[in-house]
Amino acid sequence: MKGSRPFARARCCAVVAATLLLATRGYAQTASRAAASSQLTTLVGVYTDSQAARGKDVYAGSCRSCHTPVSHTGVMFAKWWVHKPLSDLYTFVAKNMPKNDPGSLDPYDAADVVAYLLKMNQMPVGPSDMPPDVDSLKKFRIEVKRSTKSSPVRRKKKP
Repeated sequence: MKGSRPFARARCCAVVAATLLLATRGYAQTASRAAASSQLTTLVGVYTDSQAARGKDVYAGSCRSCHTPVSHTGVMFAKWWVHKPLSDLYTFVAKNMPKNDPGSLDPYDAADVVAYLLKMNQMPVGPSDMPPDVDSLKKFRIEVKRSTKSSPVRRKKKP
């Protein structure tokens, strides 16, 4: 009987090691999936209609003289901003716009303009205004609906 004990111990250690390895691998995969699914996107609704309307007014007064809506929608918008944190877009607008007086927008006006850009790219509205706070906006990744990557304007088919 003494000769079989070392074998039993080795087998027990192997079973414990295999169990720990599988448990660690399963935990890592579960944690990875949870982290990916917990990332919020702009498709959850991060602005209100009234905020986008205010942003449209600011855009008309401060942005339209240099920019067209086409430069901020569809493929062009996706090329620059998709998969980036919403805070990047807000910071860009707040620090670099308007072109003729960079950084002169009030933080709330900059947030309103970003809300208008999101609305122009057919992102859903939410229950509250988007705050002019970089740390809050870092939580959200910019995503667009697949249909907005082509063109925001749909033309009617000829009969």
